[in-house]
Amino acid sequence: MKNKVTFEVRIDEELYKKLLVASAEEGRSLNNQMLHLIRTNIAYFERCHGKIDPAKAVIPEKEN
Repeated sequence: MKNKVTFEVRIDEELYKKLLVASAEEGRSLNNQMLHLIRTNIAYFERCHGKIDPAKAVIPEKEN
């Protein structure tokens, strides 16, 4: 099983509500909608700029 990472996103309430509606309309949970959006964006980025090497990622330290 792949390692799972949890991270927090701060967004304004109106955008959050719109995301909830879009998720429901697409038949996805909020989490699955976010994953869909992230995967779609990464695929677009890689089409434009080439494959991303995950080994180059710098993981930020957790905030206290």
